[in-house]
Amino acid sequence: MSNSAKNTMTDEEKNTAAPEETEEHRKQVVIPLLQHRGAACEPLVEVGDTVLRGQKIGEEDEYGLAVSIHSSVSGRVIAIEERLHPHCSKQPSIIIESDGASESIKFKTNKNPSKAQILDSLEDAGIIELNGYPVYNTLLTEKTIDTVILNLTNPGDVSSNCTGENISKIISGVKLLMTASGASQAAIVANKNNKQIASSIQSRLGASTKLVTVKRNYMPSMSNLLAYDMTGIRISNTGTPADAGVIVSSAHSALAVSRAVLEGIPLIDVNLTVSGVVSELCVKTVAIGTSFQDVVQSCGGYVGEPGKIIMNGVLSGTAQVTDEVPVIKTVTEITVQPPHEVLREKTGSCVHCARCVDVCPVNILPGRIAAFADVGKYDECEKLHVQSCVECGMCSYVCPSGRYNLQLIRFAKTALLQGFKIPEEKQYPIIKLGCQSCNHPCHMWAPLDGIPLKGSDKE
Repeated sequence: MSNSAKNTMTDEEKNTAAPEETEEHRKQVVIPLLQHRGAACEPLVEVGDTVLRGQKIGEEDEYGLAVSIHSSVSGRVIAIEERLHPHCSKQPSIIIESDGASESIKFKTNKNPSKAQILDSLEDAGIIELNGYPVYNTLLTEKTIDTVILNLTNPGDVSSNCTGENISKIISGVKLLMTASGASQAAIVANKNNKQIASSIQSRLGASTKLVTVKRNYMPSMSNLLAYDMTGIRISNTGTPADAGVIVSSAHSALAVSRAVLEGIPLIDVNLTVSGVVSELCVKTVAIGTSFQDVVQSCGGYVGEPGKIIMNGVLSGTAQVTDEVPVIKTVTEITVQPPHEVLREKTGSCVHCARCVDVCPVNILPGRIAAFADVGKYDECEKLHVQSCVECGMCSYVCPSGRYNLQLIRFAKTALLQGFKIPEEKQYPIIKLGCQSCNHPCHMWAPLDGIPLKGSDKE
């Protein structure tokens, strides 16, 4: 049986109810087959196939490396090819031309699911945590889980998802995660300065759930640190919150869990905040695969010439090379900076002020690690525990010399992960901007630029 035959919807499986019309429903969408930490899934459709909103178009694998992908619109598949990805790469993607009708499959509701039904729903729904890990995989741990922690300190996640009736759904999602993991209690962690969220949550808490207010914000990459601060149990660099007996969730994923299990809706839309130099600052529900450009245009468009477009926050987010990249499952913010706010082109030498050390939440030496990364000495970076970095971006923010600490640390982590090493004869600074007139290479030396693998005869 062909893939297209397997994915043909019967009349009984279709939902013909007229959906709410939005601008995104009339757009072309580009849906990457890789939106998480793992492997790209195999497409279940072919060019020319007609798909419905919510229909599975990419399938998970038996190893848990691939995660289900669903169509966010109804329409026709016009191409399956590599397209630009928000994480600065090209990934195989399914391009769907929307028919504007947004006809969906028939979603199956379940108001009182069992543990097995919850797990089945989450496996099929393709829900991804903001740190890139599939929610279903985190629930398969053999470790004993006694607490579910809901992180409501991430500003982008909170502003996008903790609105109106979503708060009740988020609480429901936490309860479903407790059932699925076997946890006996839940802790909802909120920033003490966000009194509105704290009061909204407090009135909805049950006997097994408590609200904890903290002074700091925890980014998605800080799950281990949050688990340690809540439990006092240290977690190794290669460990997960499950090592401390907890599962860390976000408003984004808890909301998606509630919709998937109770309403039968897979992760096909995301709530995101659009800010910066746009005509209207807004929070929108956007179909996955919609381009950043279309999202900004739905907010009235740019005000003047955009200087930089950043996904998921200016401190630890990812700058985009174009606004034609698609929205993926882990997007919560799109920030547009004007040209005069874009960071400097020139960077100075480290003055050894130790400000980066003072602000580092995991107590490493960001400036020294970045200096070693700048000349390709990744073994030294590894000795200084570069893998412990949670990529919060504070070291770059406080640096008086304007050094690109976060970018260099990210580069070192990627190089170590992929086993790359710069040859001795090419150990010059990787990032050297503002030197267009010299003959010195001025680009970022990326692993794909021909750096040989460790163990090669050129090492």
